[in-house]
Amino acid sequence: MARSWFLLLPFGLIVLLGSVAQAAVVEHTFNVGNLSISLCNKTARIITAVNGQLPGPTIEAREGDTVVVHLINTSPYNMTIHWHGIFQRGTPWADGPDMVTQCPVQPGANYTYRFNVIGQEGTLWWHAHISFLRATVYGALILRPRGGAKAYPFPKPHGEKTVILAE
Repeated sequence: MARSWFLLLPFGLIVLLGSVAQAAVVEHTFNVGNLSISLCNKTARIITAVNGQLPGPTIEAREGDTVVVHLINTSPYNMTIHWHGIFQRGTPWADGPDMVTQCPVQPGANYTYRFNVIGQEGTLWWHAHISFLRATVYGALILRPRGGAKAYPFPKPHGEKTVILAE
């Protein structure tokens, strides 16, 4: 019996290393700062946004990947990012609620979020977790299955569009 386990050990290691080799590190830099924006031909307003865009960048990862986001806070406000719907298994400090799981990133400071996307798929979103800033600091978080399009339980669609509703 012990000999059969000994023979299965190399096979198990190969399977484990093969699954780890498929995982990737998805890295982004979020420069949070002021942005002048004019909507509906009205006078320009100053808002806080990520990388000079509204909504902010979309993060795309696969199940099993590690997501790394470097937050550079050049805004005049404290900042945290909440990864809405992400199970922060083993990384509760990366969850984002200010003064609950992390201290706010102060103006002029940086912080790096790092978490693994394990056992999750779907379209989620990320947003600021500081007061009114969630109205302009947000974006999509798309988690695809590790097996690619073949892993979906439905036929491959003709196309995909991400829709984010905001206030």
